Amino acid sequence: MIRFGIAGIPLTSKGRTFVDSVIDSHMLGLNALEVQLLRVNVEETPATEYAGMSPKEIDDSIVVNVLRMDENGNYQSVGIDTVIESEDILQVLFWNMAKNYDEIAEGGAVARELDVQLSMHAPYYMDLLSDQEIAEKSYDHLKWSLTIGRSMGAKRVVTHTGFYRGTKKASAAKAEKVFTRITREFRHDNGFPYVGVEAAGKPELFGTTSELIALAKKVHGIEPILNFPHVHSLGDGSLTDVASFEAVISEYEKYAKYDLYTEFSGVEHKDGSEVRMTAIKHGDLKFETLAEFLQGYEKDMTIISMSPLLEHDAQYMNIILLRTIAKRLQRKSAVKA
Repeated sequence: MIRFGIAGIPLTSKGRTFVDSVIDSHMLGLNALEVQLLRVNVEETPATEYAGMSPKEIDDSIVVNVLRMDENGNYQSVGIDTVIESEDILQVLFWNMAKNYDEIAEGGAVARELDVQLSMHAPYYMDLLSDQEIAEKSYDHLKWSLTIGRSMGAKRVVTHTGFYRGTKKASAAKAEKVFTRITREFRHDNGFPYVGVEAAGKPELFGTTSELIALAKKVHGIEPILNFPHVHSLGDGSLTDVASFEAVISEYEKYAKYDLYTEFSGVEHKDGSEVRMTAIKHGDLKFETLAEFLQGYEKDMTIISMSPLLEHDAQYMNIILLRTIAKRLQRKSAVKA
């Protein structure tokens, strides 16, 4: 099955909540949604008034972590699968798409009923390889994304890795360390989504195809995410024919969880670097070429539109694929006749 979906809230959606996004995606004929964790703010607050409650029972906020004092007087994370104590400190996330865990769970239930496959994208600015405070902040955002992703039933949380630090070899070693840590702390067998590490589109960012494949071999809880415009840009326009699409898909699908998760849009690029995402009809990355390959593809794939036209281009890709398949069937019928 080839699923088509969008990254974010449909442009035509009148509502701006998570539940609205799921319903509107379904009404548009789409069956995948990449929920964006954007415009979030996390604050720490005393837990006194919530003592005796579960974090998920609080109806006016989303508690993403509980900090509890240890025997040395230092506050340590105990997660949200706990009963709140009066001396705890709560890390509370304020998100424009949902106000509490009930709304997150409701959106997940609606998605399952409507067969809209959910994924989540961590904040776009991530710098997990830095030695500075920004690395821990990025790590925290990834933790919060996984916590919310589990509550909605997302299959994966997609993230960027960040800028190279030092040599590429040293950056790869740091990436392995960071993603080993996150997948051990938020294990898939405990109900958390898989961690999807997205291909980079700029040469200063970690995430070439070879780097992601090497990482997936060493850290089994992650999957490489095939972002077609990023791969195309980094290769200075490398995806030009069916064979080039087939080659890169065969690399990523070896390490896919569930289905092969991909992202697509048009793209402007220069000197091996992405300049900007564009509508699918623009640029030299052609979905028609990918559709030629997909007409005979026998595995499951999700294709998320990152185009500025979002749902319009998601629907357009679906139409192109259906037309390509129809032409193939017509040719077969003509040969038979």
